[in-house]
Amino acid sequence: QRAQTSRANIQRLGDRVSNVFVPVVVTVALAAGLMWGLAPEWTKHVHDLLAQFLWSTHLPDGPLAAPFIIAAGILIIACPCAMGLATPVAIMAGSNAAAQRGILIRDGVALEKAGRVTAVLFDKTGTLTVGRPEVVEVWEQGEIQKPKAKDRKKSEGPKTESLESAVRLAAALASHSGHPISQAIAQLSPNGLPLSGWQEVRGAGVQANVEPQHSSTPAPQHPPVTARLGSVRWLQESGVDLAPGQAFIAEWASQGATVVGLGVEKSLHGLFAVKDAVKPGARAVVEQLGRQGLEIYLVTGDNALTAGSIAKQTGIKPENVFAQVRPEQKAEFVKKLQQQGQRVAFVGDGINDAPALEQADLGVAVSRASDVAREAADIILLKSEIEAVPESLGLARATLRTIKQNLFWAFFYNAIGVPLA
Repeated sequence: QRAQTSRANIQRLGDRVSNVFVPVVVTVALAAGLMWGLAPEWTKHVHDLLAQFLWSTHLPDGPLAAPFIIAAGILIIACPCAMGLATPVAIMAGSNAAAQRGILIRDGVALEKAGRVTAVLFDKTGTLTVGRPEVVEVWEQGEIQKPKAKDRKKSEGPKTESLESAVRLAAALASHSGHPISQAIAQLSPNGLPLSGWQEVRGAGVQANVEPQHSSTPAPQHPPVTARLGSVRWLQESGVDLAPGQAFIAEWASQGATVVGLGVEKSLHGLFAVKDAVKPGARAVVEQLGRQGLEIYLVTGDNALTAGSIAKQTGIKPENVFAQVRPEQKAEFVKKLQQQGQRVAFVGDGINDAPALEQADLGVAVSRASDVAREAADIILLKSEIEAVPESLGLARATLRTIKQNLFWAFFYNAIGVPLA
């Protein structure tokens, strides 16, 4: 309803034309009537000259009949409503067609903006990927084990017990976060641990204070230590030594997995390879958008190796991949492209994507997007996933093309009809 009753920017063009057109037509009608009334012989002579090239007509009898009928004919043949209806009728048809396909368009301005997009930016998690990540492998203190190893009968020894401690600590830290990757790690161990001062660092990870008996420090009388679970970049910036796990990080990042690290104070306590499958239709969507002449970008907070692997699977150019981008930096990146003259559409689903969705010329929220992302978006894909992105942009372009055609033919008809009348 809001889309159908809204006014697109292009409609203001039709309104401006109509604001000039109506008084001009009224003035032309009055002038024609006065000419036929005050100078009937001269006007009839002009009429007879033109009739040779157009068509012959029978003029009304009487000195007052011709002025009134000619003036009325001009007003009747003029059609300012065609220009006034050119935009809203097309928007109504376009928004209805989109709604039938599970595409909700916020307003006419959004529809117009969608028809002028030149670049499309995709978030990774939950947009190009399925959004249901799973932990596929765990590294801790030189050992690599499958995540379900903790459920099997464990052999005696400090390393196996230490691995369980790392998994339990990571799961406890992750359990309070709503991020899909955090939820995947939280499922590794249902047994929580007491934490204090828990906080989530936007675009980086989570951290909390833990008692020494739940960390690698054996002395219970020591003060609580800080445990961090998050991106390896954040851990490195926090002073955690990542050298022991570099091989694990490189191996899984090259396979498209997101590597999450667990650091206790300055030491690396564990690494988790979290993998999220690429959506089956992602590559086809990217190729289809490319055929439409659009530039495709991938913007993600993940590391460069993982982002490069996802881009390779989906067909995005390596030079258009931007990794380790924080949520607030996504909006800045959108702004940078806009300053280069691009009209940018951003496709995302999470709370962290809201600033970029708002900054973009066109924000597109996929089906399982958070409420915040939906509120910031211009287009919401209800029933389908990113497969609807090319369709929605194509539908918007068709609607915009129809609006321009409507305006042209309305103007063309009046430009020909009024002088003839």
